[in-house]
Amino acid sequence: MPVFTFTPPDYEFAASSGTNVNFDSYYSTFDYPPNSTSGLTITSNMGDENPALFEVGETYDLSWSGHGGGTMEDAMIIRSDYLGTEQGAIVFEGINSNSGELYQMVWTPNFDLEQWFWDNGGASNPPGFYTSEQDADSYLYPCFAAGTCLRTPDGLTRVDDLQPGHMVTTLDNGPQKILWMGKRTILGVGKSAPVVINPGLLDNEQTLVVSQQHRIMLSSKQADLHFGENEVWVPAKSLVNNTKIHIENRKSVTYYHILLAQHDVLLADGLSTESLYLGDVAKGLIGLQAREEIAQIVPATQEMHSSRLMLTTTEAALLATTMGIRNHPPKQVRNKAA
Repeated sequence: MPVFTFTPPDYEFAASSGTNVNFDSYYSTFDYPPNSTSGLTITSNMGDENPALFEVGETYDLSWSGHGGGTMEDAMIIRSDYLGTEQGAIVFEGINSNSGELYQMVWTPNFDLEQWFWDNGGASNPPGFYTSEQDADSYLYPCFAAGTCLRTPDGLTRVDDLQPGHMVTTLDNGPQKILWMGKRTILGVGKSAPVVINPGLLDNEQTLVVSQQHRIMLSSKQADLHFGENEVWVPAKSLVNNTKIHIENRKSVTYYHILLAQHDVLLADGLSTESLYLGDVAKGLIGLQAREEIAQIVPATQEMHSSRLMLTTTEAALLATTMGIRNHPPKQVRNKAA
């Protein structure tokens, strides 16, 4: 498939950098009004079978002019939402080669972002844009980082050394066969930066490194009180307290997915974490090639039920606060994001 270049009109995109990037857990704010940037080009990479289908996790090369003008090679899509008839919101994230800073570029195909900006606060009270897909169950790269040790019938085994057909030990169903494994090495910054969970706060015996949206199982009376379940799944990023648990930018990070016959509880470095959930595969949060490989193993019509109640990031952060894991509840987004 040859490369394709997209050239959106100037009123459809805007940039975010510095402290505006990830201004809160859920959104970033604009550097300047959209008309301060111009000439955006978005170029697909070789091997992209459908460049016009912008999927989370895919990469494109971006260049633009105006305030903060520069280039981002292999900028990753961290959000791709449908807004209405032929309209969308796509957020790219990467390093601006001109400044070395982390940048985000929001592009809204067939939607007038310029007009929306001025209708929702303008320069005096700049609005923001969501940086993840707006579905309660949406998440990016639900996986283990290389070096994670999983419990198996043969003892602790590095995820790097596991293969389809190998057995892992699960909390609910004992030894289970790995049906499929995925692996991807990416730039470990922004939304792709891993969460580092050091020992001493949760049950892990060693430092555990997972993607921000990989789910961790929490068990507490507070969970039962607030959500009617003693054990719940929470995204790792909802536990961040910048002491024992923090997000760490890395030049590169290798993530692994592990698919079992059912959504199950794996023991990773002593902590209860999840295997790959087919509901996330169905949402297109795994790459096209991976979805095709999984389809050869698991029928598309087969349903997979979550092994525990899944909390949203907001719910999880509030629970983590009541459990003393976080120092304060997350800020709320109030009509500040598109």
